[in-house]
Amino acid sequence: MRGNCMAFLAALILGASHVRAEMPIVTIDTVIVTAERFPVKEKESSRFVKVVSSEELRETGANNLVDALKRTGGFAYKAFGPMGISHGGMNSTLSIRGIGGGELVLVNGVPVQGASWHSYDLNTIPVDQIERVEVLKGAASTLYGADAMSGVINIITKRPPKGMRIEGSVELGEELYNNHSLSLSLRGISIGFNYQHLGERHGISRSFSKGYYYNLENTDKYSWNLDVNITENFRLDYLGSYYDTGFEKHFEEGKPYQGTDQDHYKHFVDLIYETSTFKAKAFANYDEMRRREYTDPSKPETKSKNYNFGLVGMYRFGISDWQFDVGTEWVYRGADYRAKIGCHRRNDYALFLQTKRSFRGRLTATLGIRGQLIDGEPGTRDYSRFLPSFGLTFKAMDGLNLFANAGKAFRAPTFGNMYYESSFLVGNPKLKPEEGWTYEIGGKYDDEFLRLRLAGFYMTYRDKIEIDRSRGYPLTYFNSGTYESKGVEWESRGTPFIRRSGWIQNISLYTAGYWAEPTAEDPSGKEYQSGPKFQATLGVQYLTHPLLLDLNCQILTSRERNLDGYSVLNFYGRCRLWKGYFTLSVDNVFDEEVQVSGDLRDNAPNRYLYYSIGRLAKVGYRVEF
Repeated sequence: MRGNCMAFLAALILGASHVRAEMPIVTIDTVIVTAERFPVKEKESSRFVKVVSSEELRETGANNLVDALKRTGGFAYKAFGPMGISHGGMNSTLSIRGIGGGELVLVNGVPVQGASWHSYDLNTIPVDQIERVEVLKGAASTLYGADAMSGVINIITKRPPKGMRIEGSVELGEELYNNHSLSLSLRGISIGFNYQHLGERHGISRSFSKGYYYNLENTDKYSWNLDVNITENFRLDYLGSYYDTGFEKHFEEGKPYQGTDQDHYKHFVDLIYETSTFKAKAFANYDEMRRREYTDPSKPETKSKNYNFGLVGMYRFGISDWQFDVGTEWVYRGADYRAKIGCHRRNDYALFLQTKRSFRGRLTATLGIRGQLIDGEPGTRDYSRFLPSFGLTFKAMDGLNLFANAGKAFRAPTFGNMYYESSFLVGNPKLKPEEGWTYEIGGKYDDEFLRLRLAGFYMTYRDKIEIDRSRGYPLTYFNSGTYESKGVEWESRGTPFIRRSGWIQNISLYTAGYWAEPTAEDPSGKEYQSGPKFQATLGVQYLTHPLLLDLNCQILTSRERNLDGYSVLNFYGRCRLWKGYFTLSVDNVFDEEVQVSGDLRDNAPNRYLYYSIGRLAKVGYRVEF
């Protein structure tokens, strides 16, 4: 299967490179907000920013947001349950350029990750609620603070349309899969609801060293959203979700199994006022997980809570030929894990400034600085850092821009890193913050046949927080001596047949991914591979108004901890039928075994694996009035 996908990649590159130089150039003016916090044309930015629209997310045929993003390419996906379901607080992740835990996740430009583990749970967000996702690669601590080590994933929710709109969809599949949604928009107000169900799954994970495996019980997810345009410049957004699932731990030696029910609640709300020169945001995020071991009623129910709230303000002005963006940010982060972490809190304060100037209409320079203060609770350490960044964009010719940037990154230890206590993992209150620099140089090219984004990068950190797996259980955290990743990232879409007649002109080819060399040092100073080296998504798409066909291949290989690489082929089709569209999708067409996380090293204290769901065929119907 991997050989077939690599052959497919070669065909894609050859096809996309078939460009006739005499054809007129077409400029694609995608506007983004993540690179500068104010709107800027993506091509004129000095950063590598991947933009995935609502329609592109839907065309992946994915089950939720994390599933859709991993199919677009450029991420190394890790999970502890089918479809990214959280397993006892162990959530699915999308690491960037081989650097695990370095991504900052935002909703409408404000942070939503939990304070206890820096974790996020994108499997609870339906694709229907998203307008687009902007993914900024590389350090972004100057604009976004002390968690944007390797990049930023900014999820931008839909705004209500001015008129009336009703949308609904029904989708059914194997494994008792259900995915249904309904939304109503009227006069600046949108309300949406989504329901998903997945039947029982056996053997979602297995420990080869300890002799046990996990089954997943029936899973029900409910998500809802409310978006209100209060005025033209003032709006409210709310996202909520709840899901109920359970896990069975079975022992090979014949002991009675352990069964655990799990409930998960999430709420996010923001108030945003923005004009072309001023932005003010207030936000709050609440996350609660409840777990109960129903096979042992004597054990109490455990609750874990994460909550963030804060304020962000930004102002843009000009002096002569210089453009200035100034801003301030305050974020309160709290966690209540009475059983294993305790109750902790901290306040993050920041002032930031970014200035930008163009020279002779071809060269643009950007300089940013941020003062970051993390005010810990009484009896703990405070951290303060100065975080600079610099960027250049040069218009080399019509259709081609070159860019370069450098930025300092910083991240403080989480409450879980410092205070967690269990039989298999203990925190380390003596941890130091992670910090380092990222450097990037690349190009952006657009014409009628080809869109190409290509960048080389070097990311180097010290004191990166890693798990020490060399001494057996309980594991603990340590500061790695050095931690780095260097490599190449790309994103491209080609339409090589657009000037031909007939059906072939509707075919496009696309690819996105990275090659990297992520390494770190263990406590003894020995270097080891800390993340996967190669990820690529390859696809071919046929698109007309009544019909869409998409074939998508995901590759992840040269992985850490002796995990097997994989190549997975997915299919999505959509056909116009009456007032809507009939859809057909098949995830993992050839039913490949996919190891989504684990450790298979010979000297590992626990050799274990988590598996993906396998092949899943789905049919549905979507209608809009």
